Amino acid sequence: MDNSEIKKRLNSINWNFDFTIDYGGDALHPFNCRRYYSYPATFIPEIPYAMIEILSQKGDVVLDPFGGIGTTFIQSLSLERIPYSCDINPVATNVCKTLYMLFDPSINKEIIREQLLQLCEGYDETKDYTTGLSTQRKELSGWFEKSTFNEISFLFYKFDHLQDKVVQNVMKLILSSILVTLSSQNKGWAYIADNVKPKKDELREKPVFDQYAISTKNLMNDVIDHAHRLPSSFVAFYSKISHEPRIFENSLVNTPIESETVDLVITSPPYPRMIDYVKSQRLSFNFFNENFADYVGRETGARYRRSRRDCLTSYEQDICQINKKISDVLKPGGYFCVVLPDYDAKDLRKNVIDRIVEDYTKLGMDKVFEVGRYIPSHKRTLSIQWATLVNERIYIFQKG
Repeated sequence: MDNSEIKKRLNSINWNFDFTIDYGGDALHPFNCRRYYSYPATFIPEIPYAMIEILSQKGDVVLDPFGGIGTTFIQSLSLERIPYSCDINPVATNVCKTLYMLFDPSINKEIIREQLLQLCEGYDETKDYTTGLSTQRKELSGWFEKSTFNEISFLFYKFDHLQDKVVQNVMKLILSSILVTLSSQNKGWAYIADNVKPKKDELREKPVFDQYAISTKNLMNDVIDHAHRLPSSFVAFYSKISHEPRIFENSLVNTPIESETVDLVITSPPYPRMIDYVKSQRLSFNFFNENFADYVGRETGARYRRSRRDCLTSYEQDICQINKKISDVLKPGGYFCVVLPDYDAKDLRKNVIDRIVEDYTKLGMDKVFEVGRYIPSHKRTLSIQWATLVNERIYIFQKG
C-alpha cells in the first residue's frame, strides 16, 4: 500500500474515538488492557490497533519503547505481529507479561479462573493475617480500614503459598489491580503518588472478596472471549514467537533489539511534568516487596520534578536519546507513530514538544501524517493536571 492510500485510510478514522463501538458477533476487536489495571494516562487500544492494521502486515515486528501495561504489545499480538515492549516500571511490565502469558493457547483459562475464585475460601475473621506480613507490606496498612486490610492480608497469604506459577502470576495482577479500589484514598493517583494517606475518619470498610471475584471474572472472561475470536493461525504464531524475550523491564537504549529489525514503532512517551508513573504505583510496589525509590530516578518526565530548573531540558534530552535508538532499530521504509500532547501556545512545554517533533526529521524520518485529537472528558484519568490536557496530536513518520 502506497502512502497516498495509507493517508486516505488514516483520514477516514475518527481519532477521538468519542463514540461507542459495538463489537458484535465473533469479530476480532481491540483488547482493552485498561479494564484490568488502572494505570495513568494510557493509550486507548483503538489507536495502536488501527495503526497496526493500516501500517503493517502479519509477521511484521512492532515495538512500543514506552510500553506501559502493554496496550500496543497486546494489539500487535492479537493481530499476529511480532511484539516488543519496553518500560522501566516493573508494575507495568508485570501487567504486560501476565496478559501475554494468558494469551498462550496451550493453557486452560477456564481452570485458571476457577482456581483463582477458590482462593477466596477459608477466611477466618477471628484470625489476624497481618502478623506474617513483610515490612513493606505492613506499610500498606495506613491506606485501608482495619478489617479490609486483614482480608487483603489473607489473600497475600494465599498468593505466597501458591504452587502453580501461572495461577500465581495472574493472582499477582488481580491483587495489584484492586489495591487502589479497596483503599480509602479515592481522590486519584496523585494522592497516592504524594503519599497522602486517608485520615482516620475517612477509612471505610470495602468488600475485598467481592472485588477480587469481580476483577477475576472480568479479566478471565474477557481473555477467554478474546481467545475465541482469534484466528486458527494464532496457535502456530504464538508458539513461534514465545521462545524469545519480548518484554523488557528497561529503557529501549539498553535492550538487545538489533538495528533495522523493527517494521513499526507505536508509542506515546511520558508527557513532561504530567504523571508520576512509578510513585502512582506505590501500593503495588509494597505488595511486590520492591522499593519504588529504586526506579523513580529512571523515570522520564516525572511530575515530581516539575519545580526543578532543568526539568524540561532533561526531559528533552531523555526523549531525544530514545528517538536515536528508535531510528536505529527501525527498518528503512518502516513507520514511526507517536502520540504527543498538544499544549497551548503560552505553555513552555509546547516549545519542547515542537523541538522533539523536529528531531524526528533530523533523524532521517519523513512526516507522512499528522492529526489532532481531543481527549473525551470521560476518558481522562482522575487527575487535575491530566484533565487540563484536552488535545493531543498523532504523528506518523517513515524512515527514509
